[in-house]
Amino acid sequence: MTKRRPSPKHADTLSLKALRGLVTGLVDRVEVLSAEVKDLREKNAVLREENEILRLENARLKVDNQMLRDERSPASKICRLDHRFARPAWTRQRTPCPQTDRGRRNPADQSSM
Repeated sequence: MTKRRPSPKHADTLSLKALRGLVTGLVDRVEVLSAEVKDLREKNAVLREENEILRLENARLKVDNQMLRDERSPASKICRLDHRFARPAWTRQRTPCPQTDRGRRNPADQSSM
């Protein structure tokens, strides 16, 4: 257990020995606190560096995310499509293919005969 130090409020009524004890205790306390402050400043510097790295990575990821959103948007899909479209299924079912229509003749060919 540490020895109880006299209160600094009544320093003018303290003896010389009590004043020395008070000053010694305060100096020890200041040294401990300054060592803690030094450690905290070092940790703070490390955390600031990590924060800056994470902030840059976050900004890069936001840009990547926006690029991916832009790629997936309907307008960009239309712009990237090939202009040689295949006929949709519903039009293929309604119009006969020339390959299956071999038995019929072209009406223009029949009129020339």
